[in-house]
Amino acid sequence: MNAISPLEGTLAALRESQIRLISEIAETIGELGDVAQEDQQRLREMAEDLRDQFFLVAIIGEFNSGKSSLINALLGETLLPVGVTPTTEAIEVIRYGEIAERRPEIRDDSTRVWTHPNTGAPGVALVDTPGTGSVFQKHEKTAKAFLHRSDLIIFVISAKRALAETERLYLELAKNYGKKIVLVVNQVDLLHANERNEVRRFIERQLQEMLDLKPLIFMVSAREALAAATNGAASSSTGSDPGGIGALKAHLRGVFSETPPAKQKLLAQLDTAERIVKRYVETAQAGANTVSHDTTKVRDVQHELEQQSEGLETQLKLARAEIDKVFDGLRQRGINFVDTNLSFSLLRRGVNREVLQSEFREFVIGRALRDINDASSDYVNALIDNSRLYWRGVIDRLNQLRDLLDQELAGLDAGVYSEQREALQQAIRIAEAELSSYSSGQVLENLRMTFATNMGNFTMWGATALIGLILSIVAIVTPGPLVGAGAAALALPAFIVGAPLAAIGGLAAYRYYRKVQADTRHEIVERVNGLQKTYYDALDNLTQRERNRLVQYGQQVLTPVFSRLEVLSQRYATQLAELREHLTQLEMLRKGIISAP
Repeated sequence: MNAISPLEGTLAALRESQIRLISEIAETIGELGDVAQEDQQRLREMAEDLRDQFFLVAIIGEFNSGKSSLINALLGETLLPVGVTPTTEAIEVIRYGEIAERRPEIRDDSTRVWTHPNTGAPGVALVDTPGTGSVFQKHEKTAKAFLHRSDLIIFVISAKRALAETERLYLELAKNYGKKIVLVVNQVDLLHANERNEVRRFIERQLQEMLDLKPLIFMVSAREALAAATNGAASSSTGSDPGGIGALKAHLRGVFSETPPAKQKLLAQLDTAERIVKRYVETAQAGANTVSHDTTKVRDVQHELEQQSEGLETQLKLARAEIDKVFDGLRQRGINFVDTNLSFSLLRRGVNREVLQSEFREFVIGRALRDINDASSDYVNALIDNSRLYWRGVIDRLNQLRDLLDQELAGLDAGVYSEQREALQQAIRIAEAELSSYSSGQVLENLRMTFATNMGNFTMWGATALIGLILSIVAIVTPGPLVGAGAAALALPAFIVGAPLAAIGGLAAYRYYRKVQADTRHEIVERVNGLQKTYYDALDNLTQRERNRLVQYGQQVLTPVFSRLEVLSQRYATQLAELREHLTQLEMLRKGIISAP
């Protein structure tokens, strides 16, 4: 069998460079995951085709559309078997050779290789693929495999059938591969003369509307053409071009003479390799964009954690300001209570414990506990409501991120993707657990119990120690009643003796009274301050626990997610750099091939 004339010089070197480059691209593509395995195999087959150096013309169509008959008509003799049903799964390859070999070479891959001088030009091979829509499942797989390996596609449609869905899909696939397509409507001898133009216009319209394709269309009868060639006839019902095959042959000769088939082969394979690489560049860029977008999302979540923590501090300050007002009032009322009940006028009149206790509870304590509960309730409700909203937002964003990973990254970087998705799932589970843990009723009840206990202790102190102190002062500074018959007789001597002592004692008592009054004010202020600090500590602890939850979530849960996104981002950056370098190399090869003699 003769192949294309041996390449020499620049073109031979360029072919070797192209084989190496396509093999390198296949390796790069293979690292992108299982989804790239098909394209990797396609590139390897392309490199192998370049070693064979045949310009492949694939004849594709549904079974019984006359593909084998068309090839026989092009060859000018019956070389390939024909039948009304698909009887073999073999691929028929007819290579160019100066001498026809009518006994095929059987390859291990179920390919039968023939040799014939009428393939169209030296270096050209015709490939008869199993029919699309065949009863053999392997037929369609084989036909699809030759779509990407071919340099020119002759798509055969029966004149007696409308454009089938399988034919439309194959044409769309060939278009997406960027292949040159020639459409042959075979078996036109089955149509009346006035039907042929109608069928042609119908097919043109279908291709334009469904696929936006405008290929050259040839109306032929392979049967008539083959009969004419076999019988040596010069004409038939189609005139000087038996079966219309001459027009198709002339077009193919023009294609082969325009650019040598060897050079066309190199350029066609470059085109296919470039389209594959560009597709993965787009995929990798989309993945990189997704990861970048998702990295931004994770950073946003981390930033919101910080904002939420800062927001807690702001809310706490507002709550403390409200509580400060309550304690300022409580402190002032306590001082007023001391001043009022330690006045000389009241001490002289005497006091009643029960009345003091009642007045202390009513005028000092009053509604302080209720006001504190209200202020703390507002804070707790705001904290919990905001936290619930926040955690719901985190869950929503993480779910969106997971969905994006499912849509954009599935099949790529399978191991890292699996780890990333599990990290996201864990992050979502933790966030959901955090959300479900919020119960304002329980938090508020705990705070109320703490506040009620502290206020009760303060009230008990005020009703015992403070009031007991006041009563003690009353007993000291108030003179007891003097009774008896000799009181008047003793009055003058007592006055003479007692007056100086009374003056001295009164001054001491007054000084003692002032000290006790000042100490009592200080004591009640310190008690209120201690009570206020206890309340602050309760709210601070609650806030700190919430802040710790946020910080812990950010550090222990989101940081691993972020780290894995960084790994993915780096992988995509590396992939993009390699793929773009391949595009640059392909373009340089293209320029070299075009300019080569």
